[in-house]
Amino acid sequence: MSKVIDLAQWKKQKESEQQGDDAIPGFLIWLHCPSCQTTEYTEVRLSSGRIHKCGTLVEEVEVPIDIRAEYTISQKNLSILEKGIEENSNLKSKFRKLFGENKLLREQLKRNEMEYQHRLALMTSEKLVPYPEDWDAKKHGVEFVIVQPSGIMITAARQADKYFPQKK
Repeated sequence: MSKVIDLAQWKKQKESEQQGDDAIPGFLIWLHCPSCQTTEYTEVRLSSGRIHKCGTLVEEVEVPIDIRAEYTISQKNLSILEKGIEENSNLKSKFRKLFGENKLLREQLKRNEMEYQHRLALMTSEKLVPYPEDWDAKKHGVEFVIVQPSGIMITAARQADKYFPQKK
């Protein structure tokens, strides 16, 4: 005889299981074209290498990441941008004027974070759920810097200059 399962209870159980501290391992691949001097990232791994649109073989660096941690930090960045950079008390008046009046810049930063979250979602088959609010990134070994004056957090995996330092 089969067991009857309540769908709502099953969903609740699955969500509570994912609320734990389980990391979701993944990779972010940084690409650099030595001819064009362009640097970008992708979530797609290729074993045979890549050819840039200019015809040059690109340099690749594969960076291991915790997808869930990256997603959590990206969510925090979005909330900072939603609140509005001009509300941040750490802003100098010059930057407050720049960010407060230039909604296009803030919208572009929000779009970048949303695109990053989309790419993170493509890296895993699991539903991405951020870590709890009290989650400590440094305690879990996630390195990041806080970009001043905006307060946005950039993880080590998103800093291309760490992987191609001589490239500009």
